[in-house]
Amino acid sequence: MTETVLAPVAAPQRAVRRGALRTGQRRDHASTLVVGAMTSMFGTVLVESVVVVSGVVNATGADSASDKIGIGLSVVAAVFLTVAVYVGCVVTTNAFGTVIAGRRRSIALLRLVGAEGADLRRAVALEGLGAGAIGAAAGTLIGLLAAVVVVGAGIAGRWLPATSYALGTPFAVLPPAVVVLTTWWAAWIGCRGVTTVSPLEATAAAAVQDAPRRRATIAVVAMIVLIVIGAMLLALGALAGLISPTALIVAFAGGVLSFTGIVLGARRIMPPVLRLVGRLWQGGPAGAIAIAGISRYPERSARSTIALVIGVTLVTTFAVALTGFRDAVAMRFDHSSSDFATLEQSVNVALWVLTGLIGFSALIAGVGLVNTMLMGVLQRTRELGLLRALGFSRGQLRGMIAIESAHVTVTALLFGFVLGCVYGWAAAQSLMGSAVHGIIALDVPWSLVGLVAAGGIALSASASAVAARRAVRVSPVDAMTTE
Repeated sequence: MTETVLAPVAAPQRAVRRGALRTGQRRDHASTLVVGAMTSMFGTVLVESVVVVSGVVNATGADSASDKIGIGLSVVAAVFLTVAVYVGCVVTTNAFGTVIAGRRRSIALLRLVGAEGADLRRAVALEGLGAGAIGAAAGTLIGLLAAVVVVGAGIAGRWLPATSYALGTPFAVLPPAVVVLTTWWAAWIGCRGVTTVSPLEATAAAAVQDAPRRRATIAVVAMIVLIVIGAMLLALGALAGLISPTALIVAFAGGVLSFTGIVLGARRIMPPVLRLVGRLWQGGPAGAIAIAGISRYPERSARSTIALVIGVTLVTTFAVALTGFRDAVAMRFDHSSSDFATLEQSVNVALWVLTGLIGFSALIAGVGLVNTMLMGVLQRTRELGLLRALGFSRGQLRGMIAIESAHVTVTALLFGFVLGCVYGWAAAQSLMGSAVHGIIALDVPWSLVGLVAAGGIALSASASAVAARRAVRVSPVDAMTTE
């Protein structure tokens, strides 16, 4: 009799240990695969670019400068890879948080029959490890193939010297290794909600439990502390920049801390901002329902917005910082001199090159937006079916999804633009304030801002198209049977 009672309890534990927690589908981890592949490919291309440039320098006979150039380029590559990995971690964490939100009932069923929350969390995190490994392997192969093709084309076209390039450098394994580890870590953080699922949620009438009050309080305190300390360091760096360019280190630390606080507190920061921007779309039932969803699902709305905010902030920060640097140097030169003309051209080239590199991280953030929009539709099957049953047409559903996507995109563009202007100006002021002996005026490169806005509009259109295509397929009858 005892064995009969214990058997149902032990079964879920054995299933978890075998990695059999498959309550989701492959599409749950599509964004994790794509982000892992993109980040790994980006890192591999950066590593191989350092190898190619070093090979070109060696081919010219400048052996003494080769090591210094290689070290400098390696540092730059590490910085941009770190940025891409950071964005990828945020996207992956949000993706797993969204996945767990959709699996709560299935997880609650396993908890009801005896599965431990810690075991379930480990099982879901292993899914992230597997997705990260597959994505990293694919991205590395694509990056290596791209390097081989480019070098081959360069030698054939004679714009690269015909010399030996060590494309198979051991350092090429670093990007995929970093991607796999950070993806697993981000998945572990993202699926922390597994341990808060109550077995009572397995019943249809059970309400979804909120996060523990203590954990929420700790998150709020951490957000406030990071933002306040970061803001103080930003201000200190800007003021110290009047004395020494080393103040950039202080301003950089302030930017990292304050922005980390914003990311951690996105669930509390972004919904009010979204509601404020949402006043632009108050007309019509589709717009009203789309905007009302922000208050009903604040965490999902924050996940949809914060990844794109990161991308826009990064691009704007680098653009404003470089423009401020150019303006500061212009104050030291005669605008009509050939030296200034050459410098301005060099800064403009650097601006577009760095924007392209940072733009790749923004593209990764865009993947997060598309995934969150799609997962939001998949998790609202019953709601969408009810709207269809009440008379909503397919066109109205498409309009509602389009408004949601546009709402998130516009909010992210505006919020990220403001943050980027603050961080970019602080960087320029802390670095060049001592050179001009004063305050550097904020100079926004509007052409680049227009390009970012155009990219955001295109991203919004693609996200809404993908999500709306799924939404209009929902049958009212089938949706009513969905729990």
